[in-house]
Amino acid sequence: MSVLMIGLDGATFTLLNMFCEQGVTPFLKSLIDGGTKAGLMSTRNPLTPPAWTSMTTGRSPEAHGIYDFLRPSFLNDGSVYLKVNDSRYNHSETLWSMANRGGLRATALNFYGHAPAPKIDGYVISGFVPWKYLRQGIHPAGLFDEIKGLNTLDYKNLGMDIGEEKKCVQGLLEGEHEDWIELQNVRDAAWADVTCMLMNKDRTDITAVVLDGPDKIQHLFWRFLDPEYASEDDDEWVEEMRARSIDFYRGMDENIRKMVEAAGPDTDVLIVSDHGFGPTTEIFYVNEWLSRNGYLTWSNVAENDDVGQLTAEKIKDHLGMIDWKKTKAFSPTPSSNAIYLKKDFGNGVGVTEDDYLDFCLKLRDELLNITDPVNGEKIVTAVDLNKMRGTGFVEPCPDLTLHLRDGGFVSILHADEVLKQREHPDGTHRPEGVFIGYGPSFEQGKHVDALNLLDMTPLMLTLLGLPVPNDLEGRVPLEVLKGDREVKKAAKTVTVETAEDDNEPTEEEREALLKQMKILGYMD
Repeated sequence: MSVLMIGLDGATFTLLNMFCEQGVTPFLKSLIDGGTKAGLMSTRNPLTPPAWTSMTTGRSPEAHGIYDFLRPSFLNDGSVYLKVNDSRYNHSETLWSMANRGGLRATALNFYGHAPAPKIDGYVISGFVPWKYLRQGIHPAGLFDEIKGLNTLDYKNLGMDIGEEKKCVQGLLEGEHEDWIELQNVRDAAWADVTCMLMNKDRTDITAVVLDGPDKIQHLFWRFLDPEYASEDDDEWVEEMRARSIDFYRGMDENIRKMVEAAGPDTDVLIVSDHGFGPTTEIFYVNEWLSRNGYLTWSNVAENDDVGQLTAEKIKDHLGMIDWKKTKAFSPTPSSNAIYLKKDFGNGVGVTEDDYLDFCLKLRDELLNITDPVNGEKIVTAVDLNKMRGTGFVEPCPDLTLHLRDGGFVSILHADEVLKQREHPDGTHRPEGVFIGYGPSFEQGKHVDALNLLDMTPLMLTLLGLPVPNDLEGRVPLEVLKGDREVKKAAKTVTVETAEDDNEPTEEEREALLKQMKILGYMD
């Protein structure tokens, strides 16, 4: 029995149910009708890097150490440096490695943080790699030249083409929306074609691919997709954008069909998303709030944001806004929705170990009491104290994770107000994604309670007939499977060695990632 996992980044039943009913996604509807459907709960901060990593390791971010796209590194002079999270920072064994240890082969395509490509028995093409550096994200090495030589697709569509996408860094201008939608159509089709090519050429026991187009479309086009924002007064251009946005999902449906049919009827198919989606209508300037409450000091180069952005244009500007020697608490990136505390190493700046608990509790209570000056509603609805959960954690673990009332990302910029309204609603992440199971092993026409993405690695191991390591944090959701399924147990996952300071990404790679994050809406 083989497994095909199709990841739809950011997919939500809020839209997919509607598109199935309207006939936009007929093939997907056939999978739901003939299979099992459930919500799929994401990581504490529902974000691409931690969520896909947890999905494919069966471990939480505190165990694998991938909390965000970037990770703060604390320097001796008290300043902070941001590094790019990649495969060398993942402390947990991957599903691909577990399959290999069980004598099976694996293919992993377009997953975040897979560069440098792990040398598994199978195939890897990492996602989130600029096309100029794509070779280092591909295994085996000869696969790069093979794909580059294909006449059926342009290999550059598998990478981040900043030359094409940088015009969107500050949002799409008039006349650019159509090209942006088409770019996502082309890229997702390229990943689907490569998936089919590899399955037809040398099918491995498990094939997994992520299509990230849904996330990109929903970040920028949510107001055109969500019927809540439709109006009888919408002009012709708005109607055209709505039609083009919806048409993207017709292409997505076709990509899914091609891959499922290439896999064949003996394959168990999982369609999953790393998180859900919904609207965001406001911006909370968390570092500005920290500054006004004595936790952070701006540097003399920090300028007020007057256009509704979430971060600076470049990483060096991103870091230069803060006077680190006078700062105790800060948020390093919008996508983290987190606050990190600086330790006091005897210089009087930061938080001592003895004061840590009281400091965190005080800061949490103050955050939970921030109110909207217009209606008095709480802006921060929950604060997680990540290092006080009674479990271990891999550093650099965020000290506090914030949950905002509208589900959006924080802004880390200097501003004249702590809370601002967006000009138009954008899309942002929600905790509940999608799960669809289809194939010989799955119940038909069944809808079960929400699963957790930590359940996906145990489930796929079981579908492959492999034992489930006893240190995985999820379970095998037997309610989605036919009959009585035996769950084999195994010893712990293998220890993963990390080489955290070797071959750091270039400055160009870091800037490329930052631009891509802004394009995707993680940093407006």
